[in-house]
Amino acid sequence: MPSVLFLCTYNSVRSQIAEGVCRMLHPDWEIFSAGIARGTISTRVLCILEETGCDCSDMYAKHLTELPDRQYDTVVVLCENAWGARDHLPKATHLIYHPVRSPEPWAGDDELADYRRLRDELTGWMKKTLVPHP
Repeated sequence: MPSVLFLCTYNSVRSQIAEGVCRMLHPDWEIFSAGIARGTISTRVLCILEETGCDCSDMYAKHLTELPDRQYDTVVVLCENAWGARDHLPKATHLIYHPVRSPEPWAGDDELADYRRLRDELTGWMKKTLVPHP
């Protein structure tokens, strides 16, 4: 079973959205997310993930040190801050740097629009790129 870890700065938005999307696309994978600093998960993230049917009941912001000490098949780094800490990341067979812009909460009339944009962007990227490795 493939294992994937998504990392960003606070594990409050980008890596949480990535974890939720990946759970939906690959329910049989071991999927984790964390931040290199302590944060709090955004309620907007939970809202846009629940729109797609993602079970968010066990999702919360985690610091990298809270995860089990293990090797991952793939670690995906989603922001420059976390990429700067790559020397301290867990071991991984594949390390991917895929920086994405953090959503703007009040962009336009719909406060969730930019969160949905990121969710959809990550979904498309994962369908093309994040596939099991032999």
